[in-house]
Amino acid sequence: MARERFDVVVVGSGSSGGVVAARLSENEHRTVLLLEAGPDFPYEEELPPLFAVSGGQCWIPAGIPELDWGFWDEPLANGHRVRLARGKLVGGSSMVNGCVAVRGAPFDYDRWESLGNPGWGWDDLLPYFVRIENDLDFGDEAYHGTDGPIAIRRWKPESWEPLNHAFVEACSELGLAERPDLNAPDANVASVGAWPQNRLNEVRLGTLVTYIRAARKRQNFTLRADALVDRVLLDGARATGVTYVDANGDETEVDAELVVLAGGVYSTPLVLQRSGIGPADDLRRLGVEPVADLPVGRNLLDHPNCGLRVHAPELAERRGRLFVTNCRGPAGLLGEPEWQAMPVPIDEVAGTAAFVICLNRGESEGRVLIRSSDPTEEPHIDHRYLSAERDFERFEHGWEFFRELIQRPVFRRYGVREVTEGQSPREIVARHVGTAQHPVGTCRMGPPEDPRTVVDHRLRVHGIEGLMVADSSIFPDNVMNNVNLTCYLIGEVAADLIEGRRG
Repeated sequence: MARERFDVVVVGSGSSGGVVAARLSENEHRTVLLLEAGPDFPYEEELPPLFAVSGGQCWIPAGIPELDWGFWDEPLANGHRVRLARGKLVGGSSMVNGCVAVRGAPFDYDRWESLGNPGWGWDDLLPYFVRIENDLDFGDEAYHGTDGPIAIRRWKPESWEPLNHAFVEACSELGLAERPDLNAPDANVASVGAWPQNRLNEVRLGTLVTYIRAARKRQNFTLRADALVDRVLLDGARATGVTYVDANGDETEVDAELVVLAGGVYSTPLVLQRSGIGPADDLRRLGVEPVADLPVGRNLLDHPNCGLRVHAPELAERRGRLFVTNCRGPAGLLGEPEWQAMPVPIDEVAGTAAFVICLNRGESEGRVLIRSSDPTEEPHIDHRYLSAERDFERFEHGWEFFRELIQRPVFRRYGVREVTEGQSPREIVARHVGTAQHPVGTCRMGPPEDPRTVVDHRLRVHGIEGLMVADSSIFPDNVMNNVNLTCYLIGEVAADLIEGRRG
């Protein structure tokens, strides 16, 4: 068996892992190894791969089968299954997503802090959002940045399709305020406007073409692709490295002073569980000796969605980009929007479009669990979508709003009518619920005395030295908007914690 040694090994090169590895490599006295299970594209700057461009043209998330993990959710009681697209390549899902670059709301992060995570409130995290971005539209605002690696733009109204113009006009008539910057701290409730996107010159600005491109030039940075991490190496209660399997099936052990797991909400729990870190009873049943009894894989959250489909021949043709406008609903429970939505052309031949309604904070919780100690075996993933009654009620409230929306004069002029008229929202959602691809929470952050948590506010795994988690799995609760920008932030915070720049 081959053996290597680095100061830090980072597992996963996506929205968080690519960031933390690149930032750590800025310290020339630290050697960093970044491991990725999927393929690399080292010449992407000179020869841009097709998946790197035109991220807003269409949305079949992680739609390249060769670059996808192939995960599916467990079937619902009616047999309906949800595909769980995740990018398996250098850059991870950041290189195959829809380029929606939105922050969570200030109250999201203040909630994180109230759950026992000092330093994770809005005021603490805003400087990281500023550091990440180069906002080409609103960079002169104090809450935006101009020097970060991620350029952010919004499509101008003159480039919108008629569907988006009608959507914004009708939402405004129903009391939503038109906001030019949906990343403004006060634009998260009862608002509508153009979606911020991390794109520039048609290039999808994931970590492959930003953070990792910069890190490749450094002598102390090593990237290994096609490297499937099996488990964390442990010496008692201390992590000493990882083992990974390469494309030829050969195993390598890597010794490291610090292991950072950033494989994402599904894959990070699998590595931990195969290492003996997880629910002890489940691990014993699967033939894995427990080392630390922690709720790894529990508390799985997501933003479930479903579309109100309409017949609208004049609005069904996609003439430009898909992710153009977005609305956040009026204040509901806790003074927060229960849902957000976007208009989508569906089929220009059939003349259909949809308003995709997405729950901001669904209450249904699921889990992720290995099926065996074999790292190549498909995991058990069960989101338990719609298992909480309140999630049905939130969808019903969204349906009420959009059934009223299509009665506005602008949509009546286009002759828009609901395809599912006469059907109850519950019936529609039960048959067609999907995912916004925002899963979080399987290694929840919080104090060790909270039995629901896996890592502390410094991202250290409870009871294990030398082991951190830095990805969407650490969310103590979901944020109300898309999660990708927050994942970049987690990578930045993790690097500062490791470098001692964060108290």
